[in-house]
Amino acid sequence: MTLLHLVRHGRSLWNATGRIQGQIDIELDEIGLQQAQRIADRLGREPLTAIYSSPLLRARVTAEAIAARCKLPVNLDARLMEYDFGVIGGMTWTELAASHPELANRWLEDPWAVPVAGSEERAHFAARVMAAMQDICARYPTEQVAIVAHGGTFAVYLAAMLGLELNRRHPFHFGNTSLSLVEMREGVFHIHSLNSTCHLS
Repeated sequence: MTLLHLVRHGRSLWNATGRIQGQIDIELDEIGLQQAQRIADRLGREPLTAIYSSPLLRARVTAEAIAARCKLPVNLDARLMEYDFGVIGGMTWTELAASHPELANRWLEDPWAVPVAGSEERAHFAARVMAAMQDICARYPTEQVAIVAHGGTFAVYLAAMLGLELNRRHPFHFGNTSLSLVEMREGVFHIHSLNSTCHLS
């Protein structure tokens, strides 16, 4: 049995202002740094064997807080990075609607059907995330592993494991430093909890 502790990164400077981040490398703000310490304290009570992280700064700094508490190294894996939004990265929704109104309207209907210059192919995004998760589960078949990454990363993973359509209009929400527990046991996928943020209360 592999038990995965899926941790979304702490609040970033752009989370606080509503800007689309994707793979743009943005730091945690002060609240995000505090959140990272809170989730580190929570996971410090768990018998983790390994910690994996997206190399993007907001995830890596969150993972490093957990690693310091658990006395484990951080393994960086670029396949865990967020979806690349291309040229709309860095915009707020208001800016996007003003500069690309047709794109914004179509995005609300079906995000994956909207061609955005420089963005990542959705099939590639899903494939790299699934490959990373499968490799981690294969490497630690009977252990507990923390994975620090992004809302899109975890959404596409859970959607694939549950047989849902791989698009961004999914039923999942992951708050900053939320903890979701999922288990792989003999090839069967179980969800124990989603988006737990009790450590922030």
